[in-house]
Amino acid sequence: MDHYKTVIIGAGIAGLAAAELLAEKHQDYAVFEARDRLGGRIKTDRRGLAPYDMGASWAHDTLTNPLFDKVLELIDETDDDPYKLYYDDQTPIYFGRNKGPAFFNRHKITQVLTELEKFVELKYFEEIDREDVALSDIISQYIQKQGRLLTEEQVLYTPQLARHLELWHGISWDQMSSKFGLVDNVGRNCLFKNGYDLVINGITSRLDSKRIFKEHIAKKIDTTEKPIKITFTNGKVVSADWVLCTIPQSILQLEQNEMGGIEWLPKLPTRITDALARMSWGKLGKIVFEFDVAWWKHHDSDRFVGLADPDTHFLKIWDAIESKKPFPEDEKRQDHESLPKPWDFPVLILNLYKTSNVPSLLCFTQGELTEYLERHPENAWSYMCPILSRLAEPDLDSPKSTEAQETVRKPTKTIVSDWTIDPFSRGSYAACKPGDDPTDLVVQLERGFGQVRFSGEHTILDGAGAVHGAWMSGRREANHIMIKTGVIEGEIDEW
Repeated sequence: MDHYKTVIIGAGIAGLAAAELLAEKHQDYAVFEARDRLGGRIKTDRRGLAPYDMGASWAHDTLTNPLFDKVLELIDETDDDPYKLYYDDQTPIYFGRNKGPAFFNRHKITQVLTELEKFVELKYFEEIDREDVALSDIISQYIQKQGRLLTEEQVLYTPQLARHLELWHGISWDQMSSKFGLVDNVGRNCLFKNGYDLVINGITSRLDSKRIFKEHIAKKIDTTEKPIKITFTNGKVVSADWVLCTIPQSILQLEQNEMGGIEWLPKLPTRITDALARMSWGKLGKIVFEFDVAWWKHHDSDRFVGLADPDTHFLKIWDAIESKKPFPEDEKRQDHESLPKPWDFPVLILNLYKTSNVPSLLCFTQGELTEYLERHPENAWSYMCPILSRLAEPDLDSPKSTEAQETVRKPTKTIVSDWTIDPFSRGSYAACKPGDDPTDLVVQLERGFGQVRFSGEHTILDGAGAVHGAWMSGRREANHIMIKTGVIEGEIDEW
């Protein structure tokens, strides 16, 4: 069997980053990828009018993002920007089924949302061990406390504005941890208009292609003896002194007999499996609609957010305050087992006519809506049409006009992501439900065991869930292996 000093399982950004660092030090390594392509959850579709990133799209935390700094260095060296970077940080246009931005401004909905977020932050800051509850439940607590100072419009629409967090984490507000739900970016978010795959291509261009093996699905990793033996579903067996496992958290959580699941001999340490059991997984999806013309208005805005219809549960709380009656118990939200209805979920919409000068709209979906539309892409337009059609109105606060609706065009091309049905991702990235513990999982996976190491966006706190976090974790583990084997000098953080 072939033997390598280091075998890397997975050719996403984490695995490729580790390979790049090992290659720079002329180390013996091999990368094995289950798919027929490289990049993992970075996937750029180039079949349309523009490059469409169906996975990662942005550089986040651009004040403290070392991968982004390297991109900027390349741009400075070449005096050219092949990535076509764009800060899409305009204030989004918020709209509902029959409400527009003037309504939200007039009723100070965003200001109340800021207070709600501070309420959530203070709850967990003041009491660290406070029970973690769903975002929808802590919104109920906020309205119970502040409801007498809120208007009916604020009670109805502030919770729906808070649901924009679903389009960060990929899970619904009634399942999302409120303790870990708020998003605090360190710096602005920068869009790669020309495709994130250029970052992948840049790394792979510096690697030996003979050391990268596609369509190799890891089946068993045997650490009972040295060297470690890795068996693939195609029958190939290799050995290694070190194994770096970069597969997504969702795949680590699988049983060994499921597609993508790995049999570990001996089994993974209990401290790792217990930590995996206390973490969840988001399902963020994307849909691109191309049109023959950009029929929508508001061409100077780069983002829109279509809000879900108001939840009357919060109005019941507000009414209880007014009438001094007991607060109603939090209601279990309806499960959408069949075709979801438009306006049940929030939708983030990128205006690619503004960013890339192409008549395309890119819609973000979450959780159960993502699952449904990825399994039924033929229904994507019928679901989104009532929402997107609102953008035909020059004034989103005015009644719908027949003339404006007649300008709506059917898409000439529809591209739907497939992350929930991809057996090697089964979703987007790590996310927290109430009671989950992301810190413990990071600690346990960063500890590794024996000469098995782990990297990926779920194994790091700084940049968790982001491309640069995965990239940094891959470099962290390459450095760990080289320090342990005496290739380079340095200190290792031992948990």
